[in-house]
Amino acid sequence: MNQRSLYPCHPILQAYINGRGKINPNDLLVGLNQHRVVQQEEEDEDTEAYIKQRNLARKRYLDEVEVEKLPKKKRAKRNPNASTKLFVRGSDGKIRRGIPTDCLWWVNYVEFHEDVMKHDLMRLKFRLRFRMPFDTWRDFVIDLKRHDNFRMWHDGNSSAWGVQSSPIELLSLGALRYLGRKCTFDDLAENTFISERTHSRFFEAFIKFGSTSLYEQYVRAPQTPAEAASHMHEMTIAGFPGAVGSGDATNIIIENCRYGLRQSHLGAKLNKTARTYNIVSNHRKRILHSTAGHPSRWNDKTVVLFDEFIMGLHNGEILADNSFELFERDSSGRILVIKYKGAWILVDNGYLRWSVTIPPFKHCSAKKMIRWSQWLESMRKDVECTFGILKKRWTILSKGIQAKKIQNADMVWKTCCALHNMLLEIDGLDELWQDSVKCNDAEDNDIDEPCFALSRLNNPDVDEYNLARGRADNDSTDDEMNSQSRNEQELMIDGSSSIVTEVRKMPQEAFRQKLVEHFDILFEQNEISWPKRLRKPRKL
Repeated sequence: MNQRSLYPCHPILQAYINGRGKINPNDLLVGLNQHRVVQQEEEDEDTEAYIKQRNLARKRYLDEVEVEKLPKKKRAKRNPNASTKLFVRGSDGKIRRGIPTDCLWWVNYVEFHEDVMKHDLMRLKFRLRFRMPFDTWRDFVIDLKRHDNFRMWHDGNSSAWGVQSSPIELLSLGALRYLGRKCTFDDLAENTFISERTHSRFFEAFIKFGSTSLYEQYVRAPQTPAEAASHMHEMTIAGFPGAVGSGDATNIIIENCRYGLRQSHLGAKLNKTARTYNIVSNHRKRILHSTAGHPSRWNDKTVVLFDEFIMGLHNGEILADNSFELFERDSSGRILVIKYKGAWILVDNGYLRWSVTIPPFKHCSAKKMIRWSQWLESMRKDVECTFGILKKRWTILSKGIQAKKIQNADMVWKTCCALHNMLLEIDGLDELWQDSVKCNDAEDNDIDEPCFALSRLNNPDVDEYNLARGRADNDSTDDEMNSQSRNEQELMIDGSSSIVTEVRKMPQEAFRQKLVEHFDILFEQNEISWPKRLRKPRKL
């Protein structure tokens, strides 16, 4: 190894140390830096030489001494039934280890289902336990057996140990129970005699199937005017032509969030990590579209930029050729029909100021604006009710999703949305609501309790909107015209305009004023109705 000198090697430093003459401070600094570079090079050379000597000594030792090679550790054989240590009493009276076909779920719902499920009470219990009618579940199991995601659990398959695959009937019941009641995989293992690991692997395959195949089958956003007509039916009856549905975002708690993503997933509404999802639903609570999950710290204005359906409406890529008509008064008071193209959505005031996302007024002074805003708020509760139904039916959404990856939480959400729409079709709740209640018929004899929206429509709460601009103006038309005179009038249309206006190109405030005027004309003529669904028994 190189031996470093006692004193620094640079001449300027040597002269400074020996005190010979005056030295420029700049030259002294340069000399000190060069000395440090040389000193570092010497230390690197010493380290390299030491490493070479150590490696040579180790090689010489290995050549001279025979090292005993230890055998590699072999992985112990895993008992396929080690995780399921549940015992039952056999037909011979002896205690033995339980198998999946010994559990109560298999006996009641698979083996002897014809005798057990002929009672309505048991069918009701089955739906409460697994959130799905029994007959629908049997057809659903057939679809699962045909899908490639569940190939390892098909009938007749076995593992490398010769163990038969677990019944897909019990695994599917376990997945539905996990979504519906937020239980643990240990609870499922206790009920089915199937290991927790098997239930976990099946659940991952199940949510992958639900977020792809099942989601594409039941969650379909309208792309053409013919497809959007059924979703606009109730909105048109309520005085909102061109509205395809209501939109809003919700937060879903996720329990296993990585530390690096924790700050972005801590929002203002919850004190836990969560993901936010924006959906669009129609008045019948059917989900038309849902975004992928985003950090809960993002607000609605940011999340809507990733909503493909709303962005398609805004850019003119979706429903650009859909046409609807609005009534409008000219300067002489005549009622004209103005044609528009496009579609729009009912939202709250947290969204961007686009003409395709229409919120209610925050503060206004005219009574017709107050009436329109309160009516829009009542109709926009559809999406809020959809969130409530989803979180009540699938408890995992309200209690929190415990997933290893963020992507798994998004797949759970989309699976629940697909199952929600599927159950709407099964129960017949997705059919058009043909019945309705006129705005001035709320006090008829056949209506026991008028809905809050109708009572607020006839008597708008002006105190909620007059905080910023003083008291609301008196609308002379509303004060002079009672319900009886409105019923006797007919809607007289004096003409129509040949000009077609695109909704997406209009400012939000201008289009909203057109909607208010159209609504006010229909209200004067008693043409505003609250959509009503005929009650049907739920399928068991």
